[in-house]
Amino acid sequence: MSGTNRKTWISIVVASIILIGILAVAVVGGTAYFFSRHIRTEAAESDAAAREFDAARQRFAGQQPLIEIRGRDDAIVHRERIPESMPATKLETLRVLVYDSNAGKLVHVAIPFWLVRLAPSKNLSLVNNGVDFDSDRLHLSVDDLERRGPGLILDHADRRNSQVLIWAE
Repeated sequence: MSGTNRKTWISIVVASIILIGILAVAVVGGTAYFFSRHIRTEAAESDAAAREFDAARQRFAGQQPLIEIRGRDDAIVHRERIPESMPATKLETLRVLVYDSNAGKLVHVAIPFWLVRLAPSKNLSLVNNGVDFDSDRLHLSVDDLERRGPGLILDHADRRNSQVLIWAE
């Protein structure tokens, strides 16, 4: 291999390594930015958290949640609340409000629905306080949520007074 040819290959390898490094930094930075824009955690007393939950629940006055939890592990999907056809409006955001009474933390999560649609599995899986809502037990898909349209998905408080509220808009 001639000296010029070797210098060309070294330049290509160095440029490739630099490009991969820049892409890795961009991915890490983009991920950190995404989480900072879509997840907000704050310290909150139980009365302040209760006010947040009450304000969020007011928009769903009279509406029953799609998923109901009875007892510790018994989750029920009310399929009668899922129409056969798609609604006129597309879902934009899946919102989650969680209050952990032990830690005194209130967490707001807003997941763009386009990201939910990109999930490799079209079955919905959620984990909350040791209660596992997995697709094998519930058989709830992203399509089910889209057919249901905007509304309350889950409203649950456990025996430790921690709460979870999930809705689509």
